This record gives sequence, C-alpha cells and structure tokens, in this order.
Amino acid sequence: QGPIKEVGKNGCQVDEILLIAKEILVGLNKNFPSKYNLNAITHIDNAVTSLALRRIDREKRNVEGFNKE
Repeated sequence: QGPIKEVGKNGCQVDEILLIAKEILVGLNKNFPSKYNLNAITHIDNAVTSLALRRIDREKRNVEGFNKE
C-alpha cells in the first residue's frame, strides 16, 4: 500500500469504487425508481467531485502521489 508515485498502482482508488457504486444504483433505479436511490447518486457525485478537487489541489502543491500534506 501507499501512494501511486511511490509504490505504483496497487488496487482500486476510492473514486473508482464510488463510480462503480453509482453505476449499480443507476441500474437499480431504472428498475426500482426511488428518491433514496437518487439521493444516494447525488451524494456519490458530490463525493467524486470533492475527491477530484482534492487531487487538483494536491497537484498544484506538488504533493499528489506522495505521503505529504
């Protein structure tokens, strides 16, 4: 385990797992429409956006991919 730049990609990233969960919920919602599914999808979208903004911030500070704050 560790940052990709230090040890290479070694599994799924959190944002990848979230996108898979979203795909599952979107599929379920087609067959079983629910405000709860839509709410969960919205929250997943927000989480993915937050992680992308975090990555952009870390890239600007040249700490992305390293165990640095």
